[in-house]
Amino acid sequence: MLIFKLRPANAVTVREMADDSPPRRFILPREVAPDNRSLFIDAMAHPLRRRIAFNVVERNCRDRFAQGEDGIRLYLHLRGYVQSAAVDEAVAEFERRFEPMLDQELWKMARL
Repeated sequence: MLIFKLRPANAVTVREMADDSPPRRFILPREVAPDNRSLFIDAMAHPLRRRIAFNVVERNCRDRFAQGEDGIRLYLHLRGYVQSAAVDEAVAEFERRFEPMLDQELWKMARL
């Protein structure tokens, strides 16, 4: 279960809850805050707005994408938002831009 909490400057903290493990935390870009999620998704259809949104994702998530399973989980979560826009070009751009930032060994195993 994902729990969203607003933090100062509209950053969003997501905690993933599991019955047998401690909560894991990571920060999502501001554009993905619950009240702005639709703005992020709508931006996918507009190349300039999409570039700005992806720049924010890169700035806020670059290091987190490299953090093993948590990074892959975050990548898949954000890719789901992009896919919900139903803009193939945006999905391809997201994958091309952010997939190389993932832990490549784990990503290869996850894709099998």
